[in-house]
Amino acid sequence: MELSPAKRRQILVGARQVFVELGYERASVALIAGRAGVSKATLYNHFLDKAALFVACLEEESGAMRGEVDALLEARSGDLERDLHVIGEKILRFSISSTVMALHRVIVAEAPRFPEIGQRLYEMYTRHLDETLGASFKVWSDQGKLRVDAPMLAAEQFVELCKGSTFHRVELGVAKEVSDEEVRTAIAGALRTFLRAYCP
Repeated sequence: MELSPAKRRQILVGARQVFVELGYERASVALIAGRAGVSKATLYNHFLDKAALFVACLEEESGAMRGEVDALLEARSGDLERDLHVIGEKILRFSISSTVMALHRVIVAEAPRFPEIGQRLYEMYTRHLDETLGASFKVWSDQGKLRVDAPMLAAEQFVELCKGSTFHRVELGVAKEVSDEEVRTAIAGALRTFLRAYCP
């Protein structure tokens, strides 16, 4: 049976809304199907179970981010600091976006009971980002623009510096909104620290 990409997308939109509102455990397949405007049978034609549906929601969000970062790295301008600033802003804005933050909170809440969900997010986003950035850091190091002995470690540190306290303020509800100026300032500070550690 040929499955409709549009119907799959419709289901994911409804599922994301329900997961964000109710969390993972309280979100039932029946409620998701109702929110998406499809039957349970149609939902199960597209997704094996609720876990597969939640992972698909994560994959959609993280896949978009992976594609954007990959495109930025492929289109490097040659200005190391400028390129890192653009990438850093992208990482921070993605991390504190309302949908991603809501899904992050769901994962943190459910991880003790469903550790496989956290593992999947780590593999789909965190590890991919570290590996991709690490490969670019190695190239920049080989070119003499950076001095990096452990590219993956440097990538992990770069990502955490970019997220910084801004991420935690949003995560804890201390900051409801973060202005563009705050994002730029946060990334500028992260870059000063990173480049001080890794510039030749």
